Amino acid sequence: MARIDDYRESFRLAAAELKAADLPHLAKLAGADLNITEGGPGTLRLLFFGSPHLVQVGDTVRVCKGAEEGEIPLPESILICHYLLSATGEPPTGKLITFRQIPDGQFYFDAFQRRARDPFLATFGGQPERFRQCAERLGGELVAAGDVAMSFQVFPRIAVQLVLWRGDDEFPPEAGILFDAGIARNLTAEDIAVMSGMLVYRLMGMARREA
Repeated sequence: MARIDDYRESFRLAAAELKAADLPHLAKLAGADLNITEGGPGTLRLLFFGSPHLVQVGDTVRVCKGAEEGEIPLPESILICHYLLSATGEPPTGKLITFRQIPDGQFYFDAFQRRARDPFLATFGGQPERFRQCAERLGGELVAAGDVAMSFQVFPRIAVQLVLWRGDDEFPPEAGILFDAGIARNLTAEDIAVMSGMLVYRLMGMARREA
């Protein structure tokens, strides 16, 4: 678990890069909208889990959900900044890969399993319909894979696919998390693991509220 000082330093570094960056260029590559007011900060607007988020870049950098909803948790702010700084603007390849197939994915694989895949399976493994219902409320779209699979547009250029297999008398339920093969051009393996965990915990939160 990262310490709060680590998060603050990570955000500080990302904010410094954003302040020095060509914002129109970043906006184009990331699929974000940019508004620059004379004498004021530049504001990047992009969708994150289907909700508008604003990144205000001036003397300081501030990330918030909507215009009046306040700042978001620091890990989410860092992830959004990293996406803006890394997005290439390239279209999806159409080829799906597992986390292990991502460069450096093997190094972060255990953390990825603990943070994303294992809690996803523990929560929804025996309840694929519950998963589908929660996923649809989060903006997920049904895709053809496993017994129930949903695709989530986390960022304008990044989608994540969650897959469940019900299991039977011989095999237990199983789960998988898939990504477009080009994802590593837009985020590091560590950021991909963090993003996957954020997606799964949003779904888990919905399931708990409806229990």
